[in-house]
Amino acid sequence: MNYKVILYQNENDTVGTLIHSSIPEMPKMQSSQTAVLTQSLNAIDTFVFSLGYDNPGYNLVTPMRSLIKIYDGKDLIFYGRVIKQNPIMDTSGLLYQTFTANSVEDFLHDSIQVQQTVSNCTIKQYLQAIITQHNSQVESYKKIILGTVDVSGSTVTRYLDYEDTFDSITNRLIDVYGGYITIDYNNGQPVLNYLTSVGVQNTTPLRLGFNMKSASKVVDPTSVVTRLIPTGDDISSDDDSSTTTDSSLTTDEQVVTPKTVLSNPNYVQDKDLEMEFGIHYGTENFSGVTDTTTLLSKAKAWMAKQSAATENWEIEVSNLHMIDKTVDDFKVGNQYQFVNDYVAPTEWLQVSEVDLDLVTPTNSTIKIGDASLTLSAYLAGKTRSEQNLHKKLSYLSQLSATQASTISKQASTISTLSDNYTSLSKTVQNIIDNNDVWISGNKFIDTSSNNESMSVSDFTTLYNSGVKGIMVKATEGTTYVNSLAASHLANANSAGIKTVGAYHFLIGGSTGTAQGQAFLAEIQSLGLSKTAIVACDIEDSSLSSDLATLNSMIADFYAVLTAAGYTNTCDYASASWFGGRFTSTAKYKWIASIGTSTKPSGADAWQYTWTYNGGNLDCSYSYNKAFI
Repeated sequence: MNYKVILYQNENDTVGTLIHSSIPEMPKMQSSQTAVLTQSLNAIDTFVFSLGYDNPGYNLVTPMRSLIKIYDGKDLIFYGRVIKQNPIMDTSGLLYQTFTANSVEDFLHDSIQVQQTVSNCTIKQYLQAIITQHNSQVESYKKIILGTVDVSGSTVTRYLDYEDTFDSITNRLIDVYGGYITIDYNNGQPVLNYLTSVGVQNTTPLRLGFNMKSASKVVDPTSVVTRLIPTGDDISSDDDSSTTTDSSLTTDEQVVTPKTVLSNPNYVQDKDLEMEFGIHYGTENFSGVTDTTTLLSKAKAWMAKQSAATENWEIEVSNLHMIDKTVDDFKVGNQYQFVNDYVAPTEWLQVSEVDLDLVTPTNSTIKIGDASLTLSAYLAGKTRSEQNLHKKLSYLSQLSATQASTISKQASTISTLSDNYTSLSKTVQNIIDNNDVWISGNKFIDTSSNNESMSVSDFTTLYNSGVKGIMVKATEGTTYVNSLAASHLANANSAGIKTVGAYHFLIGGSTGTAQGQAFLAEIQSLGLSKTAIVACDIEDSSLSSDLATLNSMIADFYAVLTAAGYTNTCDYASASWFGGRFTSTAKYKWIASIGTSTKPSGADAWQYTWTYNGGNLDCSYSYNKAFI
């Protein structure tokens, strides 16, 4: 089980940013806070997660516009939008943000149904009318396709009124005809299905000693009625006083219209319920009933249908599918056999909600929807629980005899897993160090003589903070050479920070060709690889304000480098200079935008701060593998 979470800044972001992966050394969400995906039947799935300050997605979220996708391996298991953002600094000074995302069903809250008549329609045609109205009001990425509908109903005229689309589907379809609404994510555009049943009976049991960590079952009989006093319609009276509205009458003198009622006794009794729970009176009005014979019949029918109790379950499990693929995963809608006679007799339970912990994926909590119990089912369950409890007391004594051996074997297995994990971590780190895996949002710094001498220890501190690469200033104009460039590169490399490339500070007063030749001579002296980034820093006030003149100067500068084999050219400038002062034709764009919270449009790299880690140091995010 390899969970991967990708953040998209808005609907126009087609690349996204990796903010979490189960693979070691990849970006992670904050395990100390929360990272839980809740999947539910006939409800909007939710994903609550936290990002630390060093996570590449920390400043990229815009509530109601940013989108989230969660993959389990190659399977897309969640697609939705971020709806809430909560920046936090805890008592230890730790900075992080907690976010809440809702699945795409939440888009149905963005539209309103209008009052209309849908004549002679099937349930599918009625639902299609609802979806069509939704699609006519929302942006293209929120539109939904209607898929399979197998819930049956008569072909009749149905109606719609002014109400939220999601509420309309719930109130007018699910609450009336039953069934389940599901969403398929993997076809590009969300597909909504309306199904009679979902899920299958799963071969993986919920069993004590196997995958069950805790279980609770709440049986609630508090609403049971053992003696029902039924009433029918009002009995009409010829006595004019029966309709008086004189407000001066006292309570005792108020005239009321009598109702059709039973007498001698005036209630219907369920002796079995009363024996189990005691005497509990209730009342029910049966409108339209004007005779006691019919009233008695309806009251008995009501008592017969009454539930003796409701039950609700919550079960915490270890999701063993992650370490043993022969054990099935837990899915919403599937049924699993509950086996723990200390809590309840063995029975099949349908999962109505699953809480997945993406940081510790072996931990899950599953919930079972409320179920109504007849008296016979309630009493049978009590009897079976008592019988099974006696059997299990014997089983416990046998279990304790083998527990010591089992624990010893588990300790050996854990030791082996620990060794394997250490080996895997080293392998992954080696892959990352050799640049075989690229992660969008990696950080790199750029240095000049303004940063003065920097030791290996200085760069090691930066590496541990998340810095993966370095750009150095090599030259300025035709005469200035950065004497610290070589030592910065050497010490950074010793600390594990890779060389991204070098840059030249372009000035007016000399030609682009002359400055290109000066820069080329210095990077060759530094031994800079021809695959490195060679950047031109375009920001000096001495540069020509004429667009064509500056474009020509920059082109002459790059012509010297490409002729020498340095083809990874890169323009560096503030966001306002791109397109305003010059037209970028370099292979890459390195854009400075300080104090903003989102990546500049079109940036292959974004210089987001001049004071990284509280010092006088520039730092940038990489959005192209050519950088880091």
